[in-house]
Amino acid sequence: MNNSTVVETDNSKINFHVNSLNIASACFVAVLMLLTLAGNITVCVCFYRYHELRTICNYFIISLSVSDILVALLAMPIWLVIQFSDLLRPLPLPAGLQLLWSSTDILVGTASILNLVAVSFDRYLAITKPFSYSEYLTSHRAIKIIAALWVFSLTLFAVRFPLKPESTQMNGFQVVTVFLAFIIPLLVMILVYAKIYSVARNQALRIGRNYARDIKATKTIAIVIGAFLICWMPFFIVVTMFAFDGNAAGNMKIPVFKAIKWLEYLNSCLNPMIYNFTNRAFRRAFKKLFRSLCSSRNCYSSGHLNNQSIFHKTKAETMSDSSSSISQNGNICNTGNIILQESDDKMQGSNV
Repeated sequence: MNNSTVVETDNSKINFHVNSLNIASACFVAVLMLLTLAGNITVCVCFYRYHELRTICNYFIISLSVSDILVALLAMPIWLVIQFSDLLRPLPLPAGLQLLWSSTDILVGTASILNLVAVSFDRYLAITKPFSYSEYLTSHRAIKIIAALWVFSLTLFAVRFPLKPESTQMNGFQVVTVFLAFIIPLLVMILVYAKIYSVARNQALRIGRNYARDIKATKTIAIVIGAFLICWMPFFIVVTMFAFDGNAAGNMKIPVFKAIKWLEYLNSCLNPMIYNFTNRAFRRAFKKLFRSLCSSRNCYSSGHLNNQSIFHKTKAETMSDSSSSISQNGNICNTGNIILQESDDKMQGSNV
């Protein structure tokens, strides 16, 4: 199946290409969007519901989850529509919406990596200065750090918005963004984690059990950063190529570029999964939440069925059977079963 549709607007024509590959791509993006929302909303609900998760380190993880939710709500739906264009110009979007989408990618991507830098800094203080950690990083300071990194991300968003896609200013902005939002934060995280593990090897035996818990938390965050690098590094490489060579986009195959963009969005889906499998506190919180949801649903179902059974009895018959069953058994919990049994006996007797 390979159909092309041309939609005419006031100023241009928009091409839609409907084929099996594009449909499969759109379905993949839709599933990815739903999984991202479900996973990250679950993280936020657990943080709000269970007080043991309200640590300063998890403040930054929640900020990261918020950025991932914004990816699913603002960026992925537009990317889903673009799947049917084969990335050919003009894209099936109004010019303003296309600009908003590309600017939002910069916003949420920058916010994600800066949150990871903040988390690595928090782990650095927790391990290198365990006794004065609470003095260095209070909850108010953590909130200020989160606000500052979001303001920085919004600043890049505001600078990007008025730039034309193929202008010299846009090429310069892309290079600056790669350095500010990827290379410099990456170098900072590498240095911080190198220092963390150096201190960990030297002090693990002296600090003991609590220190081992911090090391495990650091490994969790390192896994998150590793997933971020795998998912985002190809995208930043492509951005750098486009900045120095405008013809690079035409030379890149469409499936390759789509795969690179999928990797970028896949990171937003992976983060809550990483917490679930590697962080004991989050894993316990997820289990508690799902158990409470399942128990609530079971209680509702059983109560609904009991109400339906009692509804089919007359008021007088129900009162009579209830009093009889209570006097015979002395346990009100068995009343419902005896009511049904005696009702069946009466119906059989009347038929005879």
